[in-house]
Amino acid sequence: MNTTDKNKKQNGESASGYPSALKDIKYMKLALKLAKKGAGTVSPNPLVGAVIEKNGKIIGTGYHRKAGMAHAEIEAFSSCRDKNALKGAVLYVTLEPCSIYGRTPPCTDAIINNKISRVVIATADPNPGINGKGMEKLKLAGIEITSGILRKSAEKQNEIFFKHITKGAPFITSKIAASLDGKTAAGTGSSKWITSEKSRCAAKKMRFEFDCILTGIGTVLADDPLLVPEGFKNLASLKNSGKKYLRAVLDSSLNIPATSKIAESSGNIDTIIFISENLSGDRALKEKKKTLEEKGIKIAAVPGYGNNFLDLKKILKILHDRFEITSIFLECGQTLFTEFLKNGLIDKFIFFVAPKLIGGDSGFGIVSSLGIRDVPEAPFLQIDSIKKSGQDIMITAYPGKEKSVYRSH
Repeated sequence: MNTTDKNKKQNGESASGYPSALKDIKYMKLALKLAKKGAGTVSPNPLVGAVIEKNGKIIGTGYHRKAGMAHAEIEAFSSCRDKNALKGAVLYVTLEPCSIYGRTPPCTDAIINNKISRVVIATADPNPGINGKGMEKLKLAGIEITSGILRKSAEKQNEIFFKHITKGAPFITSKIAASLDGKTAAGTGSSKWITSEKSRCAAKKMRFEFDCILTGIGTVLADDPLLVPEGFKNLASLKNSGKKYLRAVLDSSLNIPATSKIAESSGNIDTIIFISENLSGDRALKEKKKTLEEKGIKIAAVPGYGNNFLDLKKILKILHDRFEITSIFLECGQTLFTEFLKNGLIDKFIFFVAPKLIGGDSGFGIVSSLGIRDVPEAPFLQIDSIKKSGQDIMITAYPGKEKSVYRSH
């Protein structure tokens, strides 16, 4: 294989049929763009976009809008004004079409019935009930299948769904705002505002793409946050939007004030507080628990250990299995972030770094003790992207798979 062919293969192109490959990439990019429109509303389903092309013209587009609603392929078929034009057309879809009955009928049946001649797929569906079966069903119906076009982009776009469906656990993204020298607050504990308004707005908008915002009691006591996504006129509009949105607070001793913003708004936003099973039940505690539950807060007791730490894996299992949480946006302080890091529970890191130097008189760093004795032991992060965010920079990274001998608990 020559260099040109290697480059084509790396970009999801076939070595034979270069013009056709460029065309496939063009329409798949559009399908991926459409799929992103469902971010924050499709959980626990995947993000999927679809484009129908015939004779160089787009005759239909669609994306999966919300769990229980039509899939992307069906949306695209519905958008086509001339249904006769679907015969012999090419369907581009970011994820393998489903071949099983769920909340909606199989998309493979609709593809076959509409006489699509070719289906171009970015990546297979890892769901064991579908994986490869959708493509096989279409092939048996005489439909040409091309798969793997922009596969890596499609897999990254659905990283939340892929972990949920293969691991039975939520995908955890940690957001950190810090100064250039790694401080999250000044020596007094003041953190308003380290990063720019643009960065803060960007972080609030990110919240919408997740099922759950998780924080610790330290953050609640220090900042009294509301923890809601950007873009809603009021809390009632968030509740009425139909979006799955849960706030989780880790509070082993139930220290959250009943007058906190989180407690006072829990009638409009689903909220759960995790406490320790070892917490003694005196009269005052029982009264506080009753007051919080009357406000609409759910309280769950989980095993605790060490210095008021809670069993994070147990908490994540409860969130996933009981509340169908597939994604978590971790917004917390140094102590809780470090526990997640030590336990190897963070799937993605987003750092907003401000061009400020706070200095060593502040003990508020990003991470607390990891027991690192030598540099090679330090956790290694794989940088995915770096871009400007107002006066700050935003760094997106994933846990590194090499160059570190650090081992999580």
